[in-house]
Amino acid sequence: MPMTPKPSVLRTDAAGLAAFEGDALLVLEISKREIETANIASALERLHAIAESRETALRYQECLVIQVVGYDTDPRELAEIPEVRAFFARLAKEWPHWMWFLHRRVGAIHLLMALLCKVKIHRRGASTGTEFLDRYELAAQMADLFQRGNAMFEAFGISEGEAEASCESACAELVP
Repeated sequence: MPMTPKPSVLRTDAAGLAAFEGDALLVLEISKREIETANIASALERLHAIAESRETALRYQECLVIQVVGYDTDPRELAEIPEVRAFFARLAKEWPHWMWFLHRRVGAIHLLMALLCKVKIHRRGASTGTEFLDRYELAAQMADLFQRGNAMFEAFGISEGEAEASCESACAELVP
């Protein structure tokens, strides 16, 4: 039985993303420096590269994870750091396609929504949990991202069924 090739983990710039043609797990690495200087330009350029055509949008559907580096010694969760929250709020305002591209089953959607919504962090020993404080805020944030992301579906001829399936799988990520 032939082995199925495993997807690559791709670390590249925007031009590399646009040129890559294989399956990949995309890691959107955001540095502490980018966050502290509120510089979303590099992240935004990389995000635009994966949503620049029908081919890239389909190739990278549900392949994106977020990695924030530089806060390893900070005892707070990322959702408790005001600068991180502000950075992602700005980024999400500029680029709404998160729910189409974020990887499923790894907590990527949960992390993004925790950064965009009011949450309470619960600690028990070394474990933490996140509670969304206002389910209406969570629903409104997701609805806003979906609604603003519809332009990509229309532009690239992504069917209503494909868009709905993506929406449903994204929402299912937040159900305990």
